[in-house]
Amino acid sequence: MPPKETAKKPTTQIQRPNVSDASLNYVPEDALEGYQDRIETGVELTLLEAAGRYHKQKCLKENLQRVPFSVALEKKIKTSILNGFFDEESNLSLREHWEIMLPIILWDNEKFANEEGKICFHNCNCITDDMLKLIKKAVKLNDRKILNDELKLVNILRVNDIEMTELDAKLTEFKNVVTLNLTCNYIDKIDPTVLPLGLKVFELQANRLSDVQHFAEYLPSEMSYLGLSRNLLINDSALGLARLPHSITVLDLSDNDIYDLNSVLDPLALLPSLTALQLAGNPCSVCAAYARTTISRLPRLLWLDNREILPNDRSVEPFEPHPDDLRTAYFNFTVFRIMSAIQPPKAEKGAVTAFHVELELPLLDGRRRQFLMFRQNESLTELMPPPEDEDWSESKHTSDIGSRMILEPEASSHASDIYTRLVSKNSRVITHYTIFESNRVQWNKIMNFQEPTVRIFCPNLAALRDTFRTVITLRLIYSVTVVSKPNKADKKSALSLKPPGEQRVTLATIRCSLKRLDWSQNSQHFHWDDSLLTDDAIHWGDGDLSIIQYGLGAVKPTKGKPEADPTSSRQLPPDNLTCHFGFGIDTLR
Repeated sequence: MPPKETAKKPTTQIQRPNVSDASLNYVPEDALEGYQDRIETGVELTLLEAAGRYHKQKCLKENLQRVPFSVALEKKIKTSILNGFFDEESNLSLREHWEIMLPIILWDNEKFANEEGKICFHNCNCITDDMLKLIKKAVKLNDRKILNDELKLVNILRVNDIEMTELDAKLTEFKNVVTLNLTCNYIDKIDPTVLPLGLKVFELQANRLSDVQHFAEYLPSEMSYLGLSRNLLINDSALGLARLPHSITVLDLSDNDIYDLNSVLDPLALLPSLTALQLAGNPCSVCAAYARTTISRLPRLLWLDNREILPNDRSVEPFEPHPDDLRTAYFNFTVFRIMSAIQPPKAEKGAVTAFHVELELPLLDGRRRQFLMFRQNESLTELMPPPEDEDWSESKHTSDIGSRMILEPEASSHASDIYTRLVSKNSRVITHYTIFESNRVQWNKIMNFQEPTVRIFCPNLAALRDTFRTVITLRLIYSVTVVSKPNKADKKSALSLKPPGEQRVTLATIRCSLKRLDWSQNSQHFHWDDSLLTDDAIHWGDGDLSIIQYGLGAVKPTKGKPEADPTSSRQLPPDNLTCHFGFGIDTLR
C-alpha cells in the first residue's frame, strides 16, 4: 500500500489591521487649510532635522534670486582666505598677505573660535584641498594670475552653501575636476553639457532637484558616485534613475520623500555596477520589509545605508513581500528597566500605588491626524461638563487636602520629599491622542515593564519616518489611586476628605533625540540617570542595553566552574535613578 499523505498545515496568516489603499497620507479635498502644519505644531525636531527643514522651506520658495555658478564661485572665493590674494586692488602685496594677514587669520580661528566658528571657517575655506599650496606658488612667483590658473587645474572643487541656482559655462574651465561638490544650494536643474568629462564624484545633496530624467543619461560616462540626498525626490522622480551611467557604484538617495519602495528598486535593478545604496530617511525605508526586499531585489548590493550586507542577511529562497509590509510597520517602545527609584511611602487602605511611563508621540496616532484634518488645533483638550454628583465639590477637588499625599505616620520618616508633591489628575479632562502609557508596575529596586511597552501600528510611513527625526519626551510617573470611597463612619481617615481619583507626581522627564533608523538593528537604545544633571538621554550607539543583567545580590560562582565573563555577569543596580529604554520598528528578517 502506498504511504499515506500527510496533510499539510495551512500557513498561519499574519494578523494586522486593514490598510486602505490610499493610506493615511491621503488628504481629502474638504480638509481644513493648514492641516499638515497643525499636525507638526508642538513637535520638537532634532537640530539636524531643524536645519534640514529650514533649507527645504527656502528651496520651496518661488522666484528665488538667480545665482549662476560663475557668481557663486566668486562669492565663495570672497568668503575664503583666497580673497586677499585675488584682490588686485589690495594695498598689500602677495608676500605681505602671506606673511602677515594669513597667519593672523589662521591664529584667530585656531585659538579663539568656538566649535561653531571653526565649522564655519572650514566651510568657507573648503573650495579645494590644500589651498595653502596654491597660494604659496603664486606668492613665490609674485603673480596673481598664476593663482587663478592653478585654481582651474584642481581635481577637487567645492562651491557649496552659497545659494547657487544653476550651472553655467564657467564650469567648463575646470577640465581636471574629478570631484565636484555643489551641496546646500538651490539648484533645480542640471546642465550636463558644462560638466567636466572626467567627473567621477558628483555631490548634489540639499538642493531643489525634483527630477533626474533631464540629466541622468547625459552624465559623464565614468561617474561612480552621485549624491542626491535631501532633495525633493518623490516616487515619480525615481523613474529616471534607470538612465544613470552604468559606471555608477554608489548612489545616495537618503532623506527624500520616496514612499513606494518598488518605484525606486525597479530602475535601480538596471544599474549593473551599483554596490552601495543609501535610502535611509525616505518613508519607504521604515516599512517592515525594507531591508529584506532591497537586498533581495538588488543581489549585487554590498552596502545598504552605510552598513555592510553580510551573507546571513540574504535569503536563500526567493522572497516576495506582502503588500502591507511595504507600506506599514509597527513602532515599538520598550522600557528595559527602571532602577533605584526611591521607595514610596505606604498609602492608606483603599489606595493603590503604581509606577508607569508616559510617552508623547503626536505624529503617530491616526485618530489625532483625522481630528486635526477637520478641526482647528486651538486646543486638543476638551473639558467635559461637571458630573451630576452631590458628593462632588469643586473646592474640595482643588483644595490643599486634595493635592497632598496621605501618609501613614510611621512611613513619613522614610518618604522622599518628591512623594509629598502629588497633584490630582482631573478626571474631567480628556487629552486627545498624544500620550501613550505603559503598563503599571509596583515599586522595586529594579522595575521591569512588558516588552514592547508601547506598540503602535503605523500605516503612514511619512509620519513614522518623521517621528525618528524628533525629540521624544518620556515621563516617569508615580500615582496613587483611590479605588473606592471609605466608610462614612470612618470620619478620622484622611481618605474621607477626598473623592475617588488619581494623584500623581513626575519623578523624571527625559528627552530623547531620536536617530535615523538602522535596518540592521531592531531598535536604538538610550540611557538616562539623574547623575547626568540634564533631561537629555544618552544614545547607546550600537550597544544593546537589553542584555545587561542586574540583580539585588551578588551572584555566587558555581563550584568547579570558572567565573563567568565579567562583561556578561549580573551587576548590582546603580545608586542613582536610572532608566534604560529603546525605540524601533518590526522588520522582516
